[in-house]
Amino acid sequence: MDTTGYWERLLEGAEPTRLDAVRPAPSGPPPAPVTVPGESGSPGPAELVAAVALVLAAHAGADEVCFAVRPTGGSTVPVRVRPAYAQTVMGFVAGVQAQLAAAQAQAAALAGLDLSAWCDVVVDLDGGPLESTSALTWDAHGSLRYDPARLAADAGRRLDRGVRRMLELFGAVPGGTPLWTLDVLAPAERRQVLRHWNDTAVDLGPPDTIHGLVERQVAATPDALAVVAGPTRLSYAELDRRAGLLAANLAAAGAGPGRSVALYLDRTAHLVVAMLGVLKAGAAYLPVDPGLPPARTRALLDALDVAVVVTDAAAVPVVCELAAEAPSVRDVVYLADETTAAPPVAGPRLRHGYAAVPAGSPAPVAATPDDVAYTIFTSGSTGTPKGVTLTHAPVVNLIRWVNTTHGMGPDDQVLFVTSPGFDLSVYDVFGLLAAGGSIRVAASDEVRDPHRLLAVLDSEPITFWDSAPAALQQVEPLFTARAAPAGSTLRLVFLSGDWVPLTLPGAVRAAFPGATVVALGGATEAAIWSNSFPADTVDPEWPSVPYGRPIANARYHVLDGWLRPVPVGAPGDLYIAGDCLALGYHGDGALTAGKFLPDPFGPTAGARMYATGDRARYWPNGVLEFLGRRDDQVKVRGYRIELGEISSALADRAEVSTAVAVVHGAGPAARIVAYAVPRPGVTLDPAALRRDLAARLPEYMVPTQVVPIDTVPTTANGKLDREALPVPDPATDRADFAAPDSPAEKAVAEIWSQVLGVERIGLHDNFFDLGGHSLLIAQLIATLQSSLDVTVPMTALLQHQTLGAFAAAVEQAVIEDELSAGEEETGGR
Repeated sequence: MDTTGYWERLLEGAEPTRLDAVRPAPSGPPPAPVTVPGESGSPGPAELVAAVALVLAAHAGADEVCFAVRPTGGSTVPVRVRPAYAQTVMGFVAGVQAQLAAAQAQAAALAGLDLSAWCDVVVDLDGGPLESTSALTWDAHGSLRYDPARLAADAGRRLDRGVRRMLELFGAVPGGTPLWTLDVLAPAERRQVLRHWNDTAVDLGPPDTIHGLVERQVAATPDALAVVAGPTRLSYAELDRRAGLLAANLAAAGAGPGRSVALYLDRTAHLVVAMLGVLKAGAAYLPVDPGLPPARTRALLDALDVAVVVTDAAAVPVVCELAAEAPSVRDVVYLADETTAAPPVAGPRLRHGYAAVPAGSPAPVAATPDDVAYTIFTSGSTGTPKGVTLTHAPVVNLIRWVNTTHGMGPDDQVLFVTSPGFDLSVYDVFGLLAAGGSIRVAASDEVRDPHRLLAVLDSEPITFWDSAPAALQQVEPLFTARAAPAGSTLRLVFLSGDWVPLTLPGAVRAAFPGATVVALGGATEAAIWSNSFPADTVDPEWPSVPYGRPIANARYHVLDGWLRPVPVGAPGDLYIAGDCLALGYHGDGALTAGKFLPDPFGPTAGARMYATGDRARYWPNGVLEFLGRRDDQVKVRGYRIELGEISSALADRAEVSTAVAVVHGAGPAARIVAYAVPRPGVTLDPAALRRDLAARLPEYMVPTQVVPIDTVPTTANGKLDREALPVPDPATDRADFAAPDSPAEKAVAEIWSQVLGVERIGLHDNFFDLGGHSLLIAQLIATLQSSLDVTVPMTALLQHQTLGAFAAAVEQAVIEDELSAGEEETGGR
C-alpha cells in the first residue's frame, strides 16, 4: 500500500486548527494541567473524535478541523475532519471511524516526523502523559485536560460542555438525524446569546415621522437657534418656514410619498432646509455629491426615476446639463435668497424653492412612519451601486435612542462635517433638531482644513462631534500643538463607519477634558447605528475598539453557515435584526431577498434579519467584537466600498482580460490598488485606465494605481492570493528617481512617508499618485505644523504636487515665518 501517498493526499493544504481562545505557549515549565472529569462510562473512540471535531469546528468558525489523535496502542496521527452538516449523524460518525482506521494503518509512514504543530488539540484514546505542546486533550473517558497558561477556565468549560452535549445527542437521537440539527450550545447558553443579550425592547414613544419630531420642536422653541452656516443663522421658526415653502414647491412639481427628490447641494444652510423640506413634502430625498462624475450622477437619477432636483442657484446650469441626459428629470428647484434669480438656461422647468406657489397647486401629502424617508447609494459588487431605502420608523427609533441615552438637548450643537451621502448626516441634522439643539454646518473648505476644524472646536460652542475615525484623525496631530482650552464645550464624540484605533479615544479625552467617546457600528441597511460601545477605557491588548451591544429595539445574531448561533468566543457571521432595518435595495428584489432574511429567532412572525457580511464574535460579557469582512467589501475613509465594483469597471475595458482590486495599508493611509491582466497581444496604459475609472467612479473609489500583471495569482483552493500580488512602490520602478537631498527635502519626505505609508519617496513623486487624498492632505498639513512648527495652506500641495516642489514651498514658508518673527521682535523693541 502506498502509505506516503495517503498522508500527502490527506494533509495537502491542511493546517492544524487554531482556536482564538488558545494562547501561545509561554516560556518556562508548563503549570500543572487542569482536569475536568468526564461522565461515568466511556464513549466509543469514533464518537469521541466526532464530537470533538464538531465542537472545534463550531468554536473555530471553520469548515474543517485538523488535530491529533493518539489511538489505543498506537502512535499519534493527524486527522482532518470536514463536517458535512447535511449528512446523518450515523454517516458522519462512520466516516470518522473509517478515517481513524486508515490513519492507524498508515501510521508507520509518519515515523520520525514532527507532529508538534498538530498537538494543540489532542484526543488521547491511549492514556499517558499530557503532550508537552498540547493546550487541551480529551482522554478515552471524555475527560478534558487543559493547560491553564494557554486556555482560560471559562473557555475550557465551554469546550467541555460542548463535547459532552454532542456525546449525549449522539446517544439520544436516531442515527438518521441530520447533523445540522445538533446544537453545540446547551439550552442555557442558547438563551443567553439569543435572548438575554438581545433583551433590548424599549417603548421610546408612539410612531412618528422624522420631520414630525422636528416640527414638535419648532412648536416648542420657535425662536431658538437651529442652524449656523457662515453668516447665516436660522431659528427653528425660520428653518420651518423655508422648509415649508420648499415643500410646497416640491408638491407643486409632483413630489410626494413614493417619489424621490435629488439633493445636489453645497454645504450651506440650504442643505439642511432641503433635507427637511423634502420630508415635509412627503417625499424621500436622494443625496447626490456634486463632486461625482456626471455619468454616475445620471445613473443615480435614472435608478430612482427622479423627477425633481433641488440645487443651489449657482449650480443650476450644471444640473440642467445633467438633466438633459436624464429623461426622468422634469423640474429643477433652486434655493437662494428670495430676490436671487437663477441664470436663464434651457431644459427642465425652474422653480425658486422659497417662492410662493400659484393658487390651486397641489398641497404636500403627509408621509407616514412607513413611508420612505431617504435612499443612500453604496458601492455594489456587480459594478452597479445599490440604493438602500430607509423608512421613517427605524430612523425615529435611532434618534430617540441617542437623544435619550446621551441626554441631547437645547444646549447641544453638532459640528456637521459628514457628507449627506453618508448616513451619519441623518442623525447630525434630524437628531439635533429633534432634541432642540443646533447644527453648525462646516463649509466644504472647512471640512478639508484641520486647522479650521480645530479652531471651531476650540472657539465655538460645539458640544458634539460625529464622524468616521479617519475624519477626526486628520485633526488629531494638531491636538498636542496647542494647550487644551480651559472652557472646552465638547462633551460627546461619536466615531463609527470604520475601525476605531485604540489610541484615538485617549487622544480625544486628552485634548478635550471631559469629553465622552462612543464607538458605534451597524450598517446603512440598519438605520445608521445599531450597536454602541462607550470607549471610556481601552485595553491596549485589544485589536481595536469593540462593537459593543445592540441599541434599543435592535438585535444581533452571530451565526454559522446553517444560521445556528455559535458559541461565545467563536467567530461567526453577523446579522442585525429588530426595529432598525431598511426596506431593502431599491429596484432589486433578488438582492433584498438575499440580504434581508427571515429571522428564525424573531419575537414575531415576519421578523427579518440583515446579513451584514461582517464577521464577529461575542465576548463572555456579551460585548460584540468586529473581526472583519467575509467578502470583498472594505471601508476606506469611512466609505463602504465593494472592491468588485472597481474590478468590474476595470474589466469592462476592451483591452483588459480580468482585474482585481485590493486595499494596501490601513487607517487614513489605506489605498486602493487595482491589478489588470491584459488581453493577448495588448500592452496596458495604467494612466489611461485610471483616468477612465476616475470618469466613472466616485473619487474615493478610484485606485491610486493600476498595476498590469500577467495573471491573477490564486491559492491552492482557487481563491485570490492577495499575498502574492505585488505591493506597488511607485518610486522604486522610476528610472528618474531622485532621492531627497536637502534637510527640508528629507524632513518633508519623512512626513510624506509617514502619512502615505510609502517607504521610499523621490523628489519627482506626486502626492496624489502615491495614494494621497483630501483627508491625507489635512493630516499632512497638521503633521507639518506639529513636527516642523510651520504652517502652510492646503492649497500649497495642490499647487506643488511633487515632493521636490512641495519641499521648496515648505522651506519658503519657514523662511517667511522666521522673517515675520524677526520683524515682530524688532517692532517690539
